[in-house]
Amino acid sequence: EDQAINEMQHLGWLSEKLVDKRGTPRIEHTKVDKSTKRADMLRADIKIEREVAAEYDRAAAEIEEPDLKQLLLRIREHEVYHTEVFSDLLKKERGR
Repeated sequence: EDQAINEMQHLGWLSEKLVDKRGTPRIEHTKVDKSTKRADMLRADIKIEREVAAEYDRAAAEIEEPDLKQLLLRIREHEVYHTEVFSDLLKKERGR
């Protein structure tokens, strides 16, 4: 739940920054994993968080605007943290 709230914050921060720069935010949906087992859901979450962190890293490397670059790197760090949280939960799940 905490990570979901944090993801909504990321969306808000990016949307505000784009609007400030006279851009138009758009949302692209990805395929939703419909796993029902906790371990499978956590593995899917870890995969997505890693992919998203890499994408933020790539975007930050391409952008020259310091404030936008800083925001992208800040969000990337959150995604890395989410990966750690989900990995810890997966370890606990395996120990059950």
